[in-house]
Amino acid sequence: METTLTAVAEQALRGGTRAGLEALLKASMRLTGATGAALYEGRVCVMKVGNVPARRARTKDTGSTKRPSLLEVWPAPLTTSQRNVVARFNAFAPALLAAHAREVARGARQARLLEAKLRLERTVTALNKRRSRAAHDLRTPLMVMKGYVDMMRKGTSGPLGAQAQRYLERIAKVAADQKELIDRRLSPPVPGLDDLRPVLTRAFAPVRGRATPSLSMPGDQPVPVRGARADWELLARTLARGTAGAVAVDVHLGPAQESSHWLLRVRACPGAVLPERTEAVLRQLAGRLGGTLAVAVEPRLELALVVSGDDAFPVPAHR
Repeated sequence: METTLTAVAEQALRGGTRAGLEALLKASMRLTGATGAALYEGRVCVMKVGNVPARRARTKDTGSTKRPSLLEVWPAPLTTSQRNVVARFNAFAPALLAAHAREVARGARQARLLEAKLRLERTVTALNKRRSRAAHDLRTPLMVMKGYVDMMRKGTSGPLGAQAQRYLERIAKVAADQKELIDRRLSPPVPGLDDLRPVLTRAFAPVRGRATPSLSMPGDQPVPVRGARADWELLARTLARGTAGAVAVDVHLGPAQESSHWLLRVRACPGAVLPERTEAVLRQLAGRLGGTLAVAVEPRLELALVVSGDDAFPVPAHR
């Protein structure tokens, strides 16, 4: 009997609890010689196999809120051995039913999560369409304005005075700035990094036998930046390796002089040299991340990377 119950448990583990319940009922029929078996939880029939009567006698209401499980076979067991089998299987059934309830609950939760995911995907698709339509509607009058301003500056509508020329130049600049703002705020989202600080902390972590770098970063807010995490991690490791031979290294992360941009500056002690290959890799990564890299050698090695921040999180003003 124990071997049979072990096989039932293995069947439930491999094929799911419904397969285990079915195996339990078939084993009870085989060991008792019954033609039908059913497993009840309270008055609810969870599963039945073989010839089972259409109706089951109603159990007495004990007033308890519990729903005991019960295995019944037909015809009813007559011998002591058959009753022992039913009793042993009855003792094992609650554990299998509890596992089945957990499996059903997980399936229902997974279904709810999938439905929520589909709703979010539909919402994101609708928002992307609205953003694209809004960007087009906002760019159109700006392009018309730019066209008329260009024609007027070329003298299509007649000669213009110096003051009129200055007015047109100001209008053209404002229109160009507005178009750039629309492109930046309403363009499709690009992958970004939620916080650059942990990446720099790991890359410039103290290493035995090397000087401990000095890290200066904002401590009161995250530093979200555009670009893939893998590119930022590679850039930080390359910076750390490129300045590993210096006696002293100072790493600063903070707002750049240009608004809505971050500045990552790495300074090494005088005499430190950056290999050409490392500089080429850093420039390639900076371009991929949409930033600009400046390298100075005198009076000491200094690398300054300026990248744009995430529009959803304003960059503090440069001090």
